[in-house]
Amino acid sequence: MAKYGRPQDLKKTLKRLFSYMGRHAFLFLLVGVLVSIAGLANLFGVFMIRPVVNAVGQGHVRQAMTGIVVMAVIFLAGVLSALGYTQIMASAAQQVVKDIRRDLFVHMQDLPLRVFDTTSHGDLMSRFTNDVDTISDALNNSFAMMIQAFIQAVGTLVLLFVLSWKLSLIVSVFYVLMMLYIRFSGSRSKKYFSAQQRELGVLNGFVEEMVSGQKVVKVFNHETANLDTFINKSANLQQVSEKAQSFAQTMVPMVVSLSYVNYAIVTLAGGWLVWNGTMDLGSLASYLVFVRQAAMPINQFTQQSNLVLVAASGAERIFLFMEQKPEEDQGVVRLGHVDGMPCWIHPRPEGEDEIVPVKGVVEFH
Repeated sequence: MAKYGRPQDLKKTLKRLFSYMGRHAFLFLLVGVLVSIAGLANLFGVFMIRPVVNAVGQGHVRQAMTGIVVMAVIFLAGVLSALGYTQIMASAAQQVVKDIRRDLFVHMQDLPLRVFDTTSHGDLMSRFTNDVDTISDALNNSFAMMIQAFIQAVGTLVLLFVLSWKLSLIVSVFYVLMMLYIRFSGSRSKKYFSAQQRELGVLNGFVEEMVSGQKVVKVFNHETANLDTFINKSANLQQVSEKAQSFAQTMVPMVVSLSYVNYAIVTLAGGWLVWNGTMDLGSLASYLVFVRQAAMPINQFTQQSNLVLVAASGAERIFLFMEQKPEEDQGVVRLGHVDGMPCWIHPRPEGEDEIVPVKGVVEFH
């Protein structure tokens, strides 16, 4: 079984990824504004249930209709904002990915030959394909979603205290339990997601070498040995993938289960408060919708955090490769043009360069 070291610096990787996003700061800022509008529209739209229900209970039909119209306008603004940020996010994400792929390719041109001798072609190609794709998926699906989830989680908790601080004490306890489990599961899945990307690169490298060298494999009857090696590498990838997913996939079911228990307890306690007259029916109706939605942003946050961990592991592999020192060019002869014709320019100590026309003739001395 493969040995897994400690995960690399996640903070450093995200900082460098944010530097690429900073090149398109206006687009991401616009996405952030539209996401915030969409998240706040959902919060205030649900909060409008309170005056509508109270107006209906008191027989104020016109007031209830006004509240419904206001609620519809709020939700419409949220829908239009969501439509806008999804389209902008798609363009911004692809521009970031293009910059990363271009910089990776340019840096690769200046690396010494020993890098390519010690790195399999499949592992190198995996950085351009699998690792870059994980970054693209995270930007398209996770960036806006995590901002919206954060706004809704914080906003929901604030409005819950506004509606009823007594019931919110119960909700706060379950919020803490959810966060503790997310932290526990996330810290362990991050380690294996990083190992998963590494083992995937190793497997891709081995497959690429064996496919390109099929003639040599056949000549030396090495099929059985290659199959055994492939099975071992595939088993290593399977083991780390199972561990990564086993920790990551328990987040959502655990959060949902806690949210159901929370909803049941709050419903009973809220009904008792309404029965005693310490809470109006409209506040309870709005409160229960918020409680039912309280687990939604946390679920979204946990789901997207898994994708972010995979993307961070892929970005880490790319940036570590880009940190390798390029080969220093110590040559003094350069290719130039004289009268539109290509020529070699040889610098001379006395100051006047020697011009040698390019004739396409190779001479060995």
